[in-house]
Amino acid sequence: MIIPLLLSSSFLVTSVKDTVWWSTPGGEVTQHRDERGANCSLMLYDDDGSVVFRWDDQGRTLVTAIDWNWQFPDDSKVPVAMQLGDEWLSNASYSAVIQAVAHGNAVSFTADRPVDDLLRPAHHVVVRTTGAQLSIQLNPGKIDTLLERARRCRDVIRR
Repeated sequence: MIIPLLLSSSFLVTSVKDTVWWSTPGGEVTQHRDERGANCSLMLYDDDGSVVFRWDDQGRTLVTAIDWNWQFPDDSKVPVAMQLGDEWLSNASYSAVIQAVAHGNAVSFTADRPVDDLLRPAHHVVVRTTGAQLSIQLNPGKIDTLLERARRCRDVIRR
């Protein structure tokens, strides 16, 4: 896909390439590549919102949760807690201790633990903020395939 950008009266063409590795109702794995680098994302979603796990070529995992009912001031700092199945990323409880950055209906933060093995047996993903919660129900029959495609995508961008 070619996206033209108009900058200072000059025409600049920036090449951006998205490759969908797997798509199914409730989940999608996509590779995004541009002049700055590459990343792979696993988006899990339902009617209430989505949780996106994005891995860059440095191996970091950035998590973005979007709930259509949330309304945060842009660039605000928000404590969150994240649950993958029975496991909490924040600590052994539901307390919101991960620092996230909020923009409108989204919060973003870096996961402090690998998420693949936590997602594999999970039936749901929960992101809790102060006074609000997003819960995405997962299809356990599809999560293995989505995680395998995400792993393959990450292997490709690390080369």
